[in-house]
Amino acid sequence: MTLALLLTSKYVNDRNFKNSQTESNTLIIKSYHKYDLMFMGISHARTFSRWGNHEVVEKILNKKIINIGQGSGICGINEQLFYLQYFYSKGNKVNTIALVLTPPMLTSEESPIASNTFNLEVFDLNFLYQYLMFDSENKSQRIIEYSQSKLRSKWIDLMPDHKIGKIDSLTKIDRAKVDGNLLSWQKNINVERFKKSCYQVEKIIKLAERNNSKVVLTIPPALFGKWPGHNQASDFAKRMMKKHKINFYDFSEAVLIPGYYSDHHHLNTKGIKYFTNIYLKPIL
Repeated sequence: MTLALLLTSKYVNDRNFKNSQTESNTLIIKSYHKYDLMFMGISHARTFSRWGNHEVVEKILNKKIINIGQGSGICGINEQLFYLQYFYSKGNKVNTIALVLTPPMLTSEESPIASNTFNLEVFDLNFLYQYLMFDSENKSQRIIEYSQSKLRSKWIDLMPDHKIGKIDSLTKIDRAKVDGNLLSWQKNINVERFKKSCYQVEKIIKLAERNNSKVVLTIPPALFGKWPGHNQASDFAKRMMKKHKINFYDFSEAVLIPGYYSDHHHLNTKGIKYFTNIYLKPIL
């Protein structure tokens, strides 16, 4: 069984995916590479690489970038910590880590226990061993899914996504829809989960410090401005800024133009170009 999992993983890995062509991290994390910048977080971080955005952002910032953010609700902040640990364990280095601190990432109850976190990851014994030693929630189910997924057609048939550009754009804000979503997110805020997530973010900062990486915390823009839990996330980031001497930038209300969004809180490619040029380039 182990041999079968290793063989299907090699079969897919040999397709030489780029960061902009896959949602997987292990398909793009190599060994002994050095990067100028890393993005971490949920979908609002991964968007800087999706749809060919990766190469666009690299060109604007003139930096070699790796993006280990994970969207689609499959990865909480603790597994982001694990990905970073795995990245460093392979002899890699990165100068700056841009941790995109989307407030719902700190309060979500679903992402930390998602069992499909590693379904698009290469089956690797070192990766598996490190995760067995890692403190996490729902570990056994996640490992079962990780193994089983390597025998499914969705993995075996996985090909690089060559789509260039996300052109979908809004024409105006749908206030009724936004208000409904904000109310739902507000109800789901769990104080204990928030505290636990903050502890895990600080572990990321400490791990980065030990590996000579500088951390920059950012709250990403949204068409509606501030998420529920924004003030708590901002206050926490300010505490980290003082305690660890890192930088923090609140961009929640920086981009309020509907045409720069594919939905109410994800920038399209035009929005990524605008935000990177106007806001990221000066701070990075």
